[in-house]
Amino acid sequence: MGMWDALLNWLRSLFFKQEMELSLVGLQNAGKTSLVNVVATGGYSEDMIPTVGFNMRKVTKGNVTIKLWDLGGQRRFRTMWERYCRGVSAIL
Repeated sequence: MGMWDALLNWLRSLFFKQEMELSLVGLQNAGKTSLVNVVATGGYSEDMIPTVGFNMRKVTKGNVTIKLWDLGGQRRFRTMWERYCRGVSAIL
């Protein structure tokens, strides 16, 4: 059964691949970077450095690849939020 499942998964991967782009916006210290880290690694850390500008991280889970735009929440970075929200699959 294991070999059959592997073959079936391989065939699915040839025809099904989903790519998404998400922008995370919110006030400073809201947990945006922590959420990205939990999605990417499954781990959580309370010791976070504030995001300066933005961070981009690609995460692949199975056949789905998510490009996460983690945008700084300080007032000086809020003017760029709109730029990173255009054309994305979802805004959190």
